[in-house]
Order: sequence, then structure tokens, then C-alpha cells
Amino acid sequence: MNWWHWHPDPGVIEGLAAMTVIYGLSSRGQVWWRKLCFHLGTLLVFLAVGSPLDEISEKYLFTAHMFQHIILVYPVPVLWLFGMPQSFFDALLAMDWSAPLVRFFSRPPVALLTFNLVFYAWHIPGLYEWALRDNKIHFLEHATFMGVALLQWVPLIRPLHRFHYAGQLIYLLAGAILQFPLFFLLAFMNRCYYPTYVNAPRICFMTAIVDQQSGAILMKLAAMAVMFVSLVVIFGRWYYSEQSGRKRSAPAAVPQ
Repeated sequence: MNWWHWHPDPGVIEGLAAMTVIYGLSSRGQVWWRKLCFHLGTLLVFLAVGSPLDEISEKYLFTAHMFQHIILVYPVPVLWLFGMPQSFFDALLAMDWSAPLVRFFSRPPVALLTFNLVFYAWHIPGLYEWALRDNKIHFLEHATFMGVALLQWVPLIRPLHRFHYAGQLIYLLAGAILQFPLFFLLAFMNRCYYPTYVNAPRICFMTAIVDQQSGAILMKLAAMAVMFVSLVVIFGRWYYSEQSGRKRSAPAAVPQ
């Protein structure tokens, strides 16, 4: 079995290279850490879809596929959003055709529901298996995952609408709740939903059902870890904002 080899798709390489060049031309004046964030996100995309992880996830292990999806929907969009220049958002909001779409889909409830609808849809066995069999559909799956993941993180990282810290906390908790039914189906129903992994040669100790359960657990643990870190960050920002507000509103001391 030749499963441990690098086979980056030329289209992926060309797309990432084009993004890097365009970013380099549009990010002049950006602080160094924002540029680093964007390039790290791009590197993670390459490692997710161009390394042996892609071959293993397509043909052998559901757990590997879930790990691949975790990379594409958590660190990649976060790093890209931190790295994107403000001019990118300004351009989208300046065009007549894109401004209404961006404003609508960046609303927190819409962004959250859109992400989860796409996430659930691609885990329907028929669509999931189609993506495994057809490289173009697999590319579409990953592209839509990253697209809606960017939408999901926009309200928290680069908000285009006013979004109170309390609302951000509710947003994160709602996301965790919405993903629980899928986790329950994959982890506790004791049924394999994806024939590819049932019929795949075993390259590790896991049976097909253990593989599916492990992938579901990995997905949920990653989501919980990201949610916990995000909650801590938001609580910290909220506390800092309240403290700053109190200092600004405090009366100045009257000199004696």
C-alpha cells in the first residue's frame, strides 16, 4: 500500500501561489505579524491537502479526514482573517454586487447557520462518498468548508456589525450546541455511515467503527478546545473594555 507519499495537486499549488502573490502586492504596509499569520494559514492549507494526510483521509481513515477538516475550519480561517488587510474588506463593501452579500452573510446568526448547514451537508453519506471518489468534488468540499469557516469567524475577528461581548459568548456556545447532533450520530450510534472506510485496508489498529468514533471525538475535542480558548479571549477583551470604560468615566482628581 502506497499511502505515505506527497502528491500535491497542481491546481492547489497554483491557487495557493497566486493567493500568496496577490497578498504580497496588497499587503504593503501591513505589520509583520499579520503577514506571518496569513502565510502560516496558507502553509497549513498546503500541509492539509498536499501532504500524505490527504491520501490517508481519502482512502483509509475517517479520523484523518476529520483532522484535515479541523485544520481547514479552525486555524486556517482564523490566521487568514488576522492577516487580511483592511483594504480587502473595504473593497468588498465598496462594490454594489458584493456589499449586500457580505453584510448579510456576516451577520452572526446567518454566518453561524450557514457554516453549520454546509458542515452537516458534506457529512451526508452520499455527498461525503461523492467527494471521496471525485477530486473536483473533494476540492469543492474543502473550498466551501474554508469559505463558510471564514464567515463563521468574521463576527468574532473582523466584525462588520456591532456585536456585544455577551453576544459573542452566546455565539460560541450556540455553535457547540449545533454541532452536537452530528457528533452523537457518528460517535454513539454504533453504525458506520461511510462505505469507503468500511472497505478500506486497515493501516492501523482501529476497526472501521472505532475509526469513525475516534474521528467524531477528535472533531468534538478540537471544537471544544477552540471554544474554550475563544471564551477566555473574549472574557479578557470584555474585562479590559470595562476597565478602560471605568477609567475614562472616572472624575479627574481636583488639585488641592
